[in-house]
Amino acid sequence: MAGLLTNSERAQKRAEVAALNEQAMSRFAKLFEQRLGENSQHAKNHWEQAKQVGLPAFRHEDWHYTPLNSVLNTQYQFSDADAVASECEKLALPIDAYRIVLIDGRYSSALSSIDVGPFQVSLLDNQDLLPAPVNSEIFLHLTESLAVQPLVIHLAANKIAEKPLYLLNISSGKNDEQAMNISQYRYHLTLDTNSKAQVIEHFVSLNGQAHMTGSRLTAEVGDNADFSHFKLNVESSQAQHFAHNDIVVGRDSRVKSTSFLLGAGLTRNHTSARLDGENTELELNSLLLPKDSEIADTRTYLEHNNSFCNSRQLHKVIAMDSSKAVFNGMIKVAPNALKTDGQMTNNTLLLGDKAEIDTKPQLEIYADDVKCGHGATVGRIDDEQLFYLRSRGIDGKAAKHMIIIAFAAELTESIESEELKHAVMANIRQRLAEV
Repeated sequence: MAGLLTNSERAQKRAEVAALNEQAMSRFAKLFEQRLGENSQHAKNHWEQAKQVGLPAFRHEDWHYTPLNSVLNTQYQFSDADAVASECEKLALPIDAYRIVLIDGRYSSALSSIDVGPFQVSLLDNQDLLPAPVNSEIFLHLTESLAVQPLVIHLAANKIAEKPLYLLNISSGKNDEQAMNISQYRYHLTLDTNSKAQVIEHFVSLNGQAHMTGSRLTAEVGDNADFSHFKLNVESSQAQHFAHNDIVVGRDSRVKSTSFLLGAGLTRNHTSARLDGENTELELNSLLLPKDSEIADTRTYLEHNNSFCNSRQLHKVIAMDSSKAVFNGMIKVAPNALKTDGQMTNNTLLLGDKAEIDTKPQLEIYADDVKCGHGATVGRIDDEQLFYLRSRGIDGKAAKHMIIIAFAAELTESIESEELKHAVMANIRQRLAEV
């Protein structure tokens, strides 16, 4: 059949990818030595795991639809760039929040808020205190081993943060054929019993040039706590973005995590969650809007480990031009997780003739008396809807925008902050300008 590889061609491809992987890992090894990772047992352990796991082999199941050619063929370097206050304000969201600014993975005291309210924020001295991953993969280990200045954020018991904690991550690019800037961002957040907080992650590019971003946020949510997490990525179209967040939830807690991935030429965003206490409520949502030839990959991994827990997931994709999107979601229900109610949905709107979506929602259920389900839909703009709007005097471009924005509204309208909602909608409209 046309398109199938022979055994010899497959063996050759496998050997070529293995050689590229080896070269890429040797380049990451030099970064690990520059970062002085040997000085931290935690970083050293993750580097050893990174070497053991390795970069994905040819046609690896978890990476089959997300090509890494741009990563395997790139030389990376740490950057010591800085940003002035005027540049920071131009890139920052206009919201009332406690602001923490990291530039190329390094904390900027000059650009961060002096007053962070009830939050306790400090640079991590002993990385050995960081938790083990819920569900690991190669770029998680790379971020853990290469992050220069991890931050620890603590909200004490019975504390309610009146304003969000705003994590502004600014990455600088470099117009250099020899090497690409690499930045690693690492946060560890602990919410104690009966506390309440909202955390906003925002990723931007300083100069619009190529760079790699690695990001990892781990959150330990105590009993009867309320945690809201929001992520907005609007990096340069030349950027590579790899993120893996973990959320571990206690008893009687409420957690909501929503990601708007509206930038970067190559994105891989992975959220892992573990419901360890009874009677918890969890929402995991995302909106992807790749255009041109961008690749956007979002993944979730959820463990229901106790009874009477509810989870809802809604992941929407709007794929334009010849872009490619990937969704892979897994819900695991442990044997003792009785009365679990878990639902996962992936809806995709294809706008380009060459746009592509690969979707794979999955369930693993080891308990009786549970209610779980998953579903996926893929479609294009309904011609009848478009005709109806055109017949009401709305021009074609505006009619398409109305349909697309209505498709995304289930997620955008759930944003409580008007300033935040306005910023997200402005970025969505900007990306839709050419449609």
